[in-house]
Amino acid sequence: RPVAAELPFGFDGAEPVRFPLADGRSVLIRGRADRVDVADDGTIHVVDYKTGKADYYKGLSLEDPHQGGRRLQLAVYGHAARQRLGTPDAPVESRYWFTSSKGDFKRLGYPVTDHVTVLVGQAMSTIVTGIERGVFPPHPQPHTTSPFPDCSHCDPDNLGTTELLRHWERKLDDPAIAAYVTLVAPATDEEEADR
Repeated sequence: RPVAAELPFGFDGAEPVRFPLADGRSVLIRGRADRVDVADDGTIHVVDYKTGKADYYKGLSLEDPHQGGRRLQLAVYGHAARQRLGTPDAPVESRYWFTSSKGDFKRLGYPVTDHVTVLVGQAMSTIVTGIERGVFPPHPQPHTTSPFPDCSHCDPDNLGTTELLRHWERKLDDPAIAAYVTLVAPATDEEEADR
C-alpha cells in the first residue's frame, strides 16, 4: 500500500536522515524519496523514478550498490523511509524505476541490507573525508561527442574535458587523493602493473 509520495527528510519539519559512515561517524542528509510503499509483510518499498536510460545503472548490485560513489540514493532513501515510518528494523527494497521506453521500463535496485549500508557508508566516508581535507578533485570522463557528457558538473559544455582529464591523470598517483581514486576509478590489474 502506498504510504508516501515525495517523502521528505530534512525538509518540511522532518528530521534529516542520519547515515552511518564506516569510520563510526554519521552524516545528516536531506532529500525527498519519490515513493514509499509498505507491503503486507512490513517490507518497505522505496521507488525513485527515472526518465532517462538505464544503461548508467546496469552494474548496480548488492556487491556494488554505489557504483564508485555515484549512486548513493537508494541506500539513503531506504534509511530515510525506515526513520520516517518509525520502523528502524524493517526490511527495505529500494529501486530505480525507469518510466519510459528510453529506459525500457526497467526496475533496478537492491534490498538495503546491513552489508549494503556498510559499503555505502565506506563510500560516503571517503567522500566526506575528502571534502573535509579539501581533496575532492573533478573527475572528468574521456571526451565524448555526446551533447550530454557524463561529467557535466566538471565541464558543462564539454569543451575543456581533455584539459580536465589531463589534470586528473596527472594527479592519479598523488597520495592525497588515493582513497578517492580507489573509490571512483579502481585500477585494473594491468593498469596497476603499469604504474
